[in-house]
Amino acid sequence: MSVDFNFLTSKQKKVYTAIESFIKENGMPPTVREIGELIGEKTPGAVQGILNRLEEKGVIRRQPRVARSIQLVQENSNYADHVYLPLIKKISQRNVDDLLNMYNIVKYYPVPAHLFENAENHFIIQCPDNSLLDSGISYEDTLVIDMKPDLKDGDIVLLMYENLTILRYYSPHEDSDKVVLKADSDLIGKEVFSRDEIKIIGKMVAKFTKY
Repeated sequence: MSVDFNFLTSKQKKVYTAIESFIKENGMPPTVREIGELIGEKTPGAVQGILNRLEEKGVIRRQPRVARSIQLVQENSNYADHVYLPLIKKISQRNVDDLLNMYNIVKYYPVPAHLFENAENHFIIQCPDNSLLDSGISYEDTLVIDMKPDLKDGDIVLLMYENLTILRYYSPHEDSDKVVLKADSDLIGKEVFSRDEIKIIGKMVAKFTKY
């Protein structure tokens, strides 16, 4: 990576090099704690300060409030800007309100930045439901979910109903306290739900399929 180290201090060079090496070895950026371990700095605030200086000098870029979001900046790069989205392990009644807690994240994966605005509201999950199989969505697919969508008629949503994590086509109901949720094959036996009995986790905005 072509970076002019002449305008970086020795500590800034050390942190930059540690980040670059970590990404090459692990395929994702390090956390502040991991950077501290790599350079022998025990104080997170000190590491954060160096990262702030590197960002001010334009050699790294970060997403606010998103772990592992450090990107190394290179002028005239052939590589498109990217963001890192977390792949989560599971969704359950116990963690549905805190899906992005550190214990539920498997790994962060780079995706093209232009595809996902407000990336901090997105996560990746292995498809948990086969009820939209006729629509081409199956257990083998990997889904990207937007947790803060502006829902429209016909959107595909991921939701919890009782202990089930399911996919459905969303439609508003004439009764504002209800919602219509349709599937290609419905084993539950209902399409109209009270908003109190479901938890809409988010809208499916992308699907990765391996052929």
